[in-house]
Amino acid sequence: MGVTMLYAAGIREAIASNDLEKMKAVAEQAKQTVREQGDLSSALIELLEAIESLRK
Repeated sequence: MGVTMLYAAGIREAIASNDLEKMKAVAEQAKQTVREQGDLSSALIELLEAIESLRK
């Protein structure tokens, strides 16, 4: 299996495929991405807050 971009849609596509090996591969890739990138959601919130504070 090739690399799947790990947007929510890619993960949901793996679920919908009902292909256990694909699902496992995407899960492993997702875990690795989370380890490397950390909490992207929190970083985005911090960025948006910084933007908002500069607007004031």
